[in-house]
Amino acid sequence: MVEFDRAEDIHRLTKGMIEIIRSNFGISKSEARRDPGSRVARLYEGWRRFSEYEETQKLNTTTHDELQASWAGELAIEERHLAEWPVYSGLGSHGTALFMIGLHHDLAHWVRPGPKEDPAKQETAELLRQTLTGFIDPYSKRSPDFNYEVLVHNDQRASRILSSQDVFGYDELLALEHVIDGGFDARGRFKGRVIAFGKDLGIQEYAPRRPPPASGRDHVGPFRFCIGTFEQEEKKTTHSEREFDGLFEQARLYAGLAVYRDGLRVMPYGRPDSDFFKLEERRTKHAGRYFFSFRRVFGRVAISRNTNPYLKDKAGREGLVENRARTELRTLVMDLLVEFAARYFGTDAPVRKDHLAEVEKRTAAGRETTEKVRSDQRTAVRNFVRTNTKAVAAARTRVEQLRSRVADIVKKKDRSEVAVVTSIVRNMHREVEELRPPPPPRKLGNFEDDYRQYRDAVSEVSDSVEKLRADLAEAEAKFGAETPQVIVRKRAEANAAAIADFLKEMRRSLSSKFGALQSEWASAVEADLGRYDEAAAPLIKGKVSEIALASTLNLLDLKRSDIEGDLRNRYGALTRALDRLKEGLDLEEALSVIDDDRAELEDRLRDIYQVAQLGISVEIIGHELEHLDAEVRRNLAKLPESVRSSKPYKTALDAHSALTEKLRFLSPLKIAGYRNRELISGEEIADYVAEFFRRRFRDEKISFTATKAFRGISFNDLRSRIYPVFINLVNNSLYWLSFVNDRQVVFDFVDGKAVIADSGKGVDPDDIGRLFQLFFTRRSRGRGLGLFLSRANLAVARHQIRYATNADPHVLSGANFIIEFRGLVE
Repeated sequence: MVEFDRAEDIHRLTKGMIEIIRSNFGISKSEARRDPGSRVARLYEGWRRFSEYEETQKLNTTTHDELQASWAGELAIEERHLAEWPVYSGLGSHGTALFMIGLHHDLAHWVRPGPKEDPAKQETAELLRQTLTGFIDPYSKRSPDFNYEVLVHNDQRASRILSSQDVFGYDELLALEHVIDGGFDARGRFKGRVIAFGKDLGIQEYAPRRPPPASGRDHVGPFRFCIGTFEQEEKKTTHSEREFDGLFEQARLYAGLAVYRDGLRVMPYGRPDSDFFKLEERRTKHAGRYFFSFRRVFGRVAISRNTNPYLKDKAGREGLVENRARTELRTLVMDLLVEFAARYFGTDAPVRKDHLAEVEKRTAAGRETTEKVRSDQRTAVRNFVRTNTKAVAAARTRVEQLRSRVADIVKKKDRSEVAVVTSIVRNMHREVEELRPPPPPRKLGNFEDDYRQYRDAVSEVSDSVEKLRADLAEAEAKFGAETPQVIVRKRAEANAAAIADFLKEMRRSLSSKFGALQSEWASAVEADLGRYDEAAAPLIKGKVSEIALASTLNLLDLKRSDIEGDLRNRYGALTRALDRLKEGLDLEEALSVIDDDRAELEDRLRDIYQVAQLGISVEIIGHELEHLDAEVRRNLAKLPESVRSSKPYKTALDAHSALTEKLRFLSPLKIAGYRNRELISGEEIADYVAEFFRRRFRDEKISFTATKAFRGISFNDLRSRIYPVFINLVNNSLYWLSFVNDRQVVFDFVDGKAVIADSGKGVDPDDIGRLFQLFFTRRSRGRGLGLFLSRANLAVARHQIRYATNADPHVLSGANFIIEFRGLVE
């Protein structure tokens, strides 16, 4: 051991230490003979005998040679390593830095090159993390002044594996929905705080069935104990969805019931392979009754050397010495967990039954409310559309009349008429806005087409009104009677007056609705005031003996609890809804979004099963195609010549051949293993599509065109990635072209973008945002896979696909898809 005053002296001193270490190796026989009783002779003889033993074990190299080689070079510790030590850097006054050089196999996984996903590497790394995590008691309010961190130096980069701050602490424990926190006294009695389903049940006590020994070497002194956990099913938990998901990740990292002595961890307790208190063993008997699971509990037993001197560590510091004190400690904790699980947490606990009944009731009420809102929303949309359809038609007619009137005004330059018609158009704008339909639910059923027609009609009228306003503004600017400043001021005043009129109308409507709602609530409160009196009346009027008094009082309290719980849920929901309104939240929109998301997830889950079945079918067809084709042709050839020469036979054979060729034609689309990228041209893509859909183009009278610009592009990629995208886009176009007479498909290349266009109806504006979502489709028998897979496959090669925006080129009037290929060859 050496001491030094200045940090920079460490480099000079370590060189001397290395020379001392090197002197232990490479001692020759002649050096040892000079002084047989010396240290050098003893080292030589010891290494010789050990190396001879290793050679008999058929080892490739001896330990002596390995150590000598490892210390032959310079010390691996450099300035950048020491700079991480706060004492060396002047950031701390005390502390220890432990550098490990020449790591053994397990620890070397941290710095050895190779894939991070290596199971052996991950297992070793996880074991080290579990061992060093929570080395100091994170649940103690008076933890020792002991901080640590583990760093890995790899090349010129240092990365932190963990530190003393990476723990699940006491504050996090108390935030759990199930908590026991207290201590055992010298008689084995527990007293502490209990939280069940997020409700603080106050201080609870537990007395052991058999008190532990009061004195002697078997005595267990006072110790602290805490444990916390959470429900395994989201529908039963009191945590929010976000908290619930986070707790599973926290449990993966920090779960376990550990043991600490004087604030420091007693290993191996708390690691997944050391369930000292047999939590999982009990759960195998009855998971619900015994409740606590080692994989999702957080907690510790905290003992002290002063109060528990007989709880000693084993020689290897791997657990407590197996004596009666250790057994009594474990028994006390296990019995407490069994007892409190029965009282507060487990399957038979009254608290759990009450909580689950409340959750079930709340869930049923919420589901009923959701269904009612969904039904009301559908009904409201239907009624709104049906009520206002004629008004929209009338508005369209009035717009046409006003358009003709505006044309005359402009022609005649009639200044007086400009102001009159401007006022009329301004009022029409407000009327059209009131005709806009409310936000629809996700599913409208057979009313969806009517809704879209109405929505488009309103948008068309609104656009026409805006066009009229623009024409009038232009006319007013050209030949109005007043100066521009006066015109601007009057227009601003008119707009402000229109907004004020709208707000006044809303204020009257809101006041009326709140008045009606307040009246309904007052009536409901009056009715509820008598609920308890009515329920308690039979018990009050009946005769009550001293023997039945206790049960009668319990019944009265139970009825109060039931009624009060129902009222709290009902009126609490109203007050919470008012709070949300006060915060400016749109409850209808929020509920609509949640309902849409749930419906979409349900649809996706159903479709996943169908896709799985579809995948199995395709796999079977692809595997058996060649065999079945040969079998069909072989047996057809055995038919008589008279049959084979008939027209029905030839038609059937042609159809079979076409089907087989169509399936074979898809063989380039299969992806199996690594394949080299090829130069793909637009001409090859166009020819492939033309051949693939040759019969359909001909039979359905569809014009397919690939422009010279498109045919001239080329880029490097996999055909198996690119071809399916164009096949899917054209296949979609063919479906929608069946609804129109003018049927065209065009491939073009404009402004560096490939355009795949058709002359169909195009994509509805409401659907553009979901167009590339998995399972979204508007086709009657579609699966909603093609566009999702197209975008995913193109993204792998950093190509981009989207539905054309206003800023993109549009080749035809229908659907226009844009593909931007990366790495186009000039």
